[in-house]
Amino acid sequence: MVTQFDPKLYPRRVRYAALLTVNVFVFMGNMYSSGIATGFESLAMDLHVSYQKLADLISWSVLSMGLANLFWMPLALTFGKRPIVLISMAMFVAGIIWTVVAKDYNSLMGARVFASFGYGSIESLGPSILADMFYERNYSSAMAMYALFLSAGSQVGPMIAGYLVAARGWRWFFIVCLIVAAVNLVTTFFFLPETMYESDREEEQDDEMQGKNEVIHSHIESLPTSATRQAREAQPFSYNEYWKGLFRLGISTEARQKGVLRFLGYAAWLPIPMLLLPGVLLASMMYGVVLGAVVSISTLSSSIFSAPPYLFSSGALGLWTLGSFIGIIVVAPLAGPLTDALSQYLRRRNNGIHKPEHRLPALIVPFCIAPVGLVVFGYTTAHAMHYALPALGSAMAAAGLTLVPSVMLSYVVDSYPHASGEALVLVNVSKNVVAFGLSKGSVDWMMRQGLARMFYEFAGIQWAVLALGAPLFFLGPWLRKRTARYF
Repeated sequence: MVTQFDPKLYPRRVRYAALLTVNVFVFMGNMYSSGIATGFESLAMDLHVSYQKLADLISWSVLSMGLANLFWMPLALTFGKRPIVLISMAMFVAGIIWTVVAKDYNSLMGARVFASFGYGSIESLGPSILADMFYERNYSSAMAMYALFLSAGSQVGPMIAGYLVAARGWRWFFIVCLIVAAVNLVTTFFFLPETMYESDREEEQDDEMQGKNEVIHSHIESLPTSATRQAREAQPFSYNEYWKGLFRLGISTEARQKGVLRFLGYAAWLPIPMLLLPGVLLASMMYGVVLGAVVSISTLSSSIFSAPPYLFSSGALGLWTLGSFIGIIVVAPLAGPLTDALSQYLRRRNNGIHKPEHRLPALIVPFCIAPVGLVVFGYTTAHAMHYALPALGSAMAAAGLTLVPSVMLSYVVDSYPHASGEALVLVNVSKNVVAFGLSKGSVDWMMRQGLARMFYEFAGIQWAVLALGAPLFFLGPWLRKRTARYF
């Protein structure tokens, strides 16, 4: 299903309603995935399993939501974004129902992998939908809200779970998730229109001429000419057509031209070769190591703080996890402006010529903050120091979760603008795979090396990966020149 009405011209209330449904989905997905960490003590007693096995409930969920991007995006490019979001959201709700009624560990694991696979669609489709609905001048603000809801789900979710588990048991946490997700499914049906816009053939030819015959993938947004924009803005909005559009199904023009099965295979394969691009590979690694650190702290915190000398209850543990969210809130207003300010400064120094590499010096900030946070967390917990100190370390580590993506995702989009959609899908998949690998072995790692040494080594990995931004800064232009003809 595609739309003949430019989604950017929807009334503000329509676009904001759609933004809210997307943001609630991303909040609930991360809350569902990460929140239960504060209920591990209750789960361990109820299901008679170790903390090590319970940690897998989160790590496998992270992997499932990452791999889901490769499945849902080709379907969305073929049949439209709205129906795929609704189907995946229904899958997410069904998975939560399964979670609520799960009787044993294996059933619970299957339910979480299933639900997370349904949620995973929005990690790539969310930014894509917002790009369809907001002009460039508003897109950054829309993405900032999206990122805030995403971070809040994984950081505020454990606090909500902690109090619910303490008061009513772990199943009630998932019941609350189910209620909110089900209500959001209904509201999404009515408030999320199709955003995959296909203009008429003359407009496409005009855009191709203005692009000087550049090959632009149909699902990557291109800037319209002034005449084209004036024609689009003359389109009258009709609520009658809007409601009819909610029940309209179809197939994208490109899928019809190439054949559905052939286009699905083409769209599924498209992101894979981009893993060979150094910038995309480094973006995946950097995002993955900061995400893996936050997930590892989340999964280990229950066993660390429920034992002596802390003896935290589920509610107290949930409240403690707010420290990492505070770290995100503090740096969030700085992340985008800092990257932009450094980029503009270097552009002026370069005779007004912009290079994507001008964004990379901003990596100095997470390089100095995130790994130090891991050292602080490891040292203070290993020496049973006051809980405020590991909370500070956790907040510093979580700050990297905002700072690193703001730099590296911007760099990827700048470097390969006509293949940015494929690149971002691959980054979403790869960073979850990296985070899965690091968090999956976190319990064994801690048991083998000890708490302090584990986080010292984790900090070393972060420093090593983030330091690769330096050679990329100098070699990036040469690498982009060598690979530009392929992407």
